[in-house]
Amino acid sequence: MIIVELPVETWYDALFLRRSQRKYSGEIPDEKITSRIERVCTDFRPFTGARAVLVREPANDVFKGAIGPYFFKVTDAPYYIAFIANMKTPNAQSITGYLGEGIILEATSLGLNTCWVGGFFRRDSVMKQVTLQRNERVLAITPVGYSSKRSDRVGGVPINYRRKDLSKLVIGGSVDKSKWIKSALDAARIAPSATNRQPWRFQISDDSITVSSNSNREGFNVSRKLDCGIAMLHLELGARYAGVTGSWEFLKFPQVAKYRTN
Repeated sequence: MIIVELPVETWYDALFLRRSQRKYSGEIPDEKITSRIERVCTDFRPFTGARAVLVREPANDVFKGAIGPYFFKVTDAPYYIAFIANMKTPNAQSITGYLGEGIILEATSLGLNTCWVGGFFRRDSVMKQVTLQRNERVLAITPVGYSSKRSDRVGGVPINYRRKDLSKLVIGGSVDKSKWIKSALDAARIAPSATNRQPWRFQISDDSITVSSNSNREGFNVSRKLDCGIAMLHLELGARYAGVTGSWEFLKFPQVAKYRTN
């Protein structure tokens, strides 16, 4: 069964609980929880051309030696999820970010730790465990499991994310136009991004918010379009939590997409 409607309240709450985690306990999640993650990987297909696969194998080989500029290394994750795009599909990066964040929020709602990894993993190891179709590419992965430190596990206490103030992210229009706009932007603001670069910028009108990238340049082997796709889902969840539904229109980069109310 394909998920059509977003589980707004569940995923909205998870926005404020998500913890990026690199060091895991190795503990295998209960089968009931694992099955739910596997099911959402299969069922959540908001756009054609992006999908996710849960790999029920330890991720140590996938992350072995994968140390980036911030000494990024994941250890002892029992499982991982691969986020896959058909690169012939328009907007492949942004739709994969949107899809992947939905699955990460589902994992968060189940008490699991995750961490977006886009640039520093061993693709050869992933290719041994994930079957790709023609024109497909693994754009990012996330480890799935429980933090090795109990204090860093997902709990009921909201996280104080280090993010730029909205005044630095809004490039046109007023945040105070309406309650739904403030709710949408507050949610988008705390989205995760590669090295916390927060590349999204927002243009506001009475009935829409446009998500743009702050640069045409890429970095850290992760597309800014993917980061903006993550922010798109956050933005939509914030809008829907405030009671406003809408739809996405994809635009020419460095603009990414416009959320217009119904």
